[in-house]
Amino acid sequence: AGPIELSELIDIGAQVADALGSAHSKGIVHRDIKPENILLREGHAVVADFGIARVISSSKTQTGVIFGTPSYMSPEQIAGKEVDGRSDLFSLGIVLYELLTGKRPFTGDSIEALLRAVSNADYPPLKDLAPKIPPCCGELIDRLLTKGVSKRPQTASQVGNEIRACSEMLN
Repeated sequence: AGPIELSELIDIGAQVADALGSAHSKGIVHRDIKPENILLREGHAVVADFGIARVISSSKTQTGVIFGTPSYMSPEQIAGKEVDGRSDLFSLGIVLYELLTGKRPFTGDSIEALLRAVSNADYPPLKDLAPKIPPCCGELIDRLLTKGVSKRPQTASQVGNEIRACSEMLN
C-alpha cells in the first residue's frame, strides 16, 4: 500500500472502525486486519476474511501457534496472550500508518526481527513521514499503536467517533 489522500484515509478508517465495532459487539475478534482484508466497494470499506476470527471468550492463541499476518499483529498476539478487540485496533493503527506514509511502522530483516520490532521497538514518528497530518489524526494513530493494550483506545466505536470528530475539525 502507498500513501493516500487524507480524506480517503479518514473515510476508510471510520468505516473499518465501525465494522470492527459491529464484530466486537458480537464477541468476534478479527485477528488479521491488514490492507488486503479491507476491500473498497463503491466507495465503502468492507472488512473481509474472518477466516481466523475468534469469539472473544476463546481468543487465547495456542502456544507456539501464530494466527495473523506478522507485519500487522499486535504485541499481545505475538506473545500468545489473550486478545480482544483492542488487538484489532492496533492492527488498524498499522494499516492507517501505512496508508498515510507508504511504509509500515515496524520492520525487520527476518520474521523474528519483525516480531521483536512490533513487540519492543519504536516506529518512525508519523510527523516525520507525514508532516501535514493533522494532530488529531496523528495522535489517534499513535494511541492505536501503543504497545500496552490498556493504554490504547478501548473500543472500535470510540475510534470511529474520534476519526469522524477529526474529520469535522478539518472541514
